[in-house]
Amino acid sequence: MSDYLKTHWRQAICVLLGAIFVYAGSAKIENPQAMADSIAAFGIIPIVLINPVALGLPAFEIASGVLLIIGWRRRIAALAILLAVVAYTIAIGSALARGITVDCGCFGFGPPTRARMWIDFGRDVVILGAAAFSYCSLVRKTAVSTQPRN
Repeated sequence: MSDYLKTHWRQAICVLLGAIFVYAGSAKIENPQAMADSIAAFGIIPIVLINPVALGLPAFEIASGVLLIIGWRRRIAALAILLAVVAYTIAIGSALARGITVDCGCFGFGPPTRARMWIDFGRDVVILGAAAFSYCSLVRKTAVSTQPRN
């Protein structure tokens, strides 16, 4: 694949990931209580951190998404999104493995079902792949562009 196509694919995936995170953060910001309840249901973070995470996560997602879309500090935004998606995937996978049925609150809130959790898990795996591709391609691009020329 030519460098031109690689660059455009990377940019398209970055914009798509950014839009997903802006949308997800916006959906969460509307109902902080439901977000806190969803986080608590996973049973993986200390109670004292639930409210700060519920209040801070939407802003983090929106900011990371916007940075990824506009291209400013794109590599840092891609890393932030990659790490967030790793955490989300682990959280949902852990809940599935423990037999806990929760609503992840990823794109709004609704009644929790096992089927929906498996869909959320699958979606997160796909997003994880896109986030890993975006970050790795940005790191590779930076490494290539900073090598000395002979």
